[in-house]
Amino acid sequence: MNDQALLLENQICFRLYKTSRAMIRLYQPILEAFDITYPQYLTMLVLWEKESIDFKELSRKLELKTGTLTPILQKLEVAGYLERIKNEKDNRKINVTITEKGKKLKEKALSIPMSISECIGLNIESYTRYVEILDELGALLSQAEKELRG
Repeated sequence: MNDQALLLENQICFRLYKTSRAMIRLYQPILEAFDITYPQYLTMLVLWEKESIDFKELSRKLELKTGTLTPILQKLEVAGYLERIKNEKDNRKINVTITEKGKKLKEKALSIPMSISECIGLNIESYTRYVEILDELGALLSQAEKELRG
């Protein structure tokens, strides 16, 4: 076996890790102006799209464990951006619902994607290409994970 295969710089996992961390660092100063964190921003993206969503469905959509999601929701609720409401049909379920303040935050946040694109110099064609490549890689990884788990 070639020792080059074990160099850190040759690992796709490390490249993804490094890229993900760089992306989050790029978002941080932009999101600070909105007084939200990156995980909170991702949560708000779902709420801006759905307005109300079951807690467990939100957890699945964000691919976060419920124990990780709960403190994110607590902080967003304290900030007034969302409410957690018991489901009227099933008291065991919680609906996460955007508030008027959360909807107003969306209006302000509309500039965020363009700010990020401008920071990294991506035009729409490049942006679309990266999304497609990452979606393809994500699908391959998901399939491999399913096969490993049997």
